[in-house]
Amino acid sequence: MFAWILAVLLLAWALIFQQPVIGVLPCSHYQKRQILQMCDPLKSTPIFSPPRDGLCCEAVRKVPDSNMICIASILSDSEMIKYSIVKILGFKEACD
Repeated sequence: MFAWILAVLLLAWALIFQQPVIGVLPCSHYQKRQILQMCDPLKSTPIFSPPRDGLCCEAVRKVPDSNMICIASILSDSEMIKYSIVKILGFKEACD
């Protein structure tokens, strides 16, 4: 279990910080705020699967291609400490 989480974090880290410059990101800071408010990806809370018809999944589906990597890439340093990137990345699969 620990190895799987470590592998996901390493992959997320590589994808987030090694992206080529693409000009305009496919997600916005407004969408990021919606995900953080509706989905509660705090590190201190247990992992949960949001209801597919709930507000969290509605916010996830508003992001083009449900691109949670984009959402994770625009987190500030303080948000990276507070929120779980693993949880954020898991919202795409949970809400598809």
